Amino acid sequence: FLTGVESDVILAEAHEVMADFLNAIRPEEIVFGPNMTSLTFTLSRSIGATLGRGDEIVLTRLDHDANFSPWLLMAQERGVRVHVADIDETDCTLKLDDFERYLSPRTKLVAVGYASNAVGTINPVKRIVEMARAVGAMSFIDAVHFAPHGPINVQELGCDFLACSPYKFFGPHLGALFGRYE
Repeated sequence: FLTGVESDVILAEAHEVMADFLNAIRPEEIVFGPNMTSLTFTLSRSIGATLGRGDEIVLTRLDHDANFSPWLLMAQERGVRVHVADIDETDCTLKLDDFERYLSPRTKLVAVGYASNAVGTINPVKRIVEMARAVGAMSFIDAVHFAPHGPINVQELGCDFLACSPYKFFGPHLGALFGRYE
């Protein structure tokens, strides 16, 4: 039907816009959903299906609940150990040494916010992704609070997944997820 063909064109263009916005290699690396929280919850379940006892994930005290609870719930269901990196209360920055001490070969995922919704701290996500990759862990970046304020380059960051709300282009009730689907 004509409306189906027109809808496919609109959706393809939306994928291209988001791929450009995030500097993804291909539009196929973009997934849309109802919101970032729903996408994160779904991804946590998908990744969680590959995890079990003895595996670990690292979260931070700076994270918004939308990037904390999905991973925590998945970990509780799967018997995965959760480490939560602390912050320096004097300047509200992530304690990278605390973060790093939790990383080990058992670490399977690192989930961190690009920017804090509460205090505005911008995390050194490129460095965090490098630290995760050094131990063989996947990285998930919650960029909802950063996306309206600064450029995002997923190729430069090297992250495995990045979620944001593309309201700049499509309105406030949509989530976008970048992923290196291999």
